[in-house]
Amino acid sequence: MEILMEELQGFFKGLIKAKLVIPLTASYFFMAFIGVIAESNKDMSLILMTKPFLMPLMLMMYVCASKKYNTLFIVSLFAVWIANMFLISEAMEMILTGSICFLIYRIAVILMVLKITKFPGYLPMVIGSLPFLILYLFAAHITYQEPGERFVLFVVQGIFMIFFGGFCLGSYILKSNKTNTLLLISALLFTTAQFLIVLKVFNISHAIFQPLTMLSFVIGQYLLYQYVLMEEKRKRRYKSA
Repeated sequence: MEILMEELQGFFKGLIKAKLVIPLTASYFFMAFIGVIAESNKDMSLILMTKPFLMPLMLMMYVCASKKYNTLFIVSLFAVWIANMFLISEAMEMILTGSICFLIYRIAVILMVLKITKFPGYLPMVIGSLPFLILYLFAAHITYQEPGERFVLFVVQGIFMIFFGGFCLGSYILKSNKTNTLLLISALLFTTAQFLIVLKVFNISHAIFQPLTMLSFVIGQYLLYQYVLMEEKRKRRYKSA
């Protein structure tokens, strides 16, 4: 009887959590939409009212949607939340700290993807890395005159960007299923956002860059969240079979 009651409680808890996913997702995109408008108008008060809530909303979405939590994904959300807080500021010290936190986020995401998705092989990996390498070399050409810690951080970020992008594109080349498609599009959007952030750090900016950076990241992060959920469901189906 006790086991039956526990199972019923678990069922109703899962049902309530599942019903929360849609309103939380709507809240996430509403906050993102307001944030993009705020970035376009450079409305700092509105940015502070929206940007800090994006990753907590995604964390709640994930907790409600997932049946077995991925620790690395949760760590990545915390790291990028802290990074976003620092990157709101215009001060170079804050931007550098935010970039370091973003690097931690990138490492957590890469480790998570390596655990979830099978390594595509060296040839697809090399082929997949080429477009990201070209973009990195272009960015390096623009910023090569900038000395100091910023350039070192840029190089490290670039290495991770090339590796992650090459892995995602290589996986898609090897097997173009839905999860790999989501992962690839997410990687492309993250690369776009990272490239625009680099341009901002090195004082090469335009009015459209900041809202475009936020839009790219918000959509890319949501696709990564969907990728994680789809892989979790696939593994549950495989275990059941």
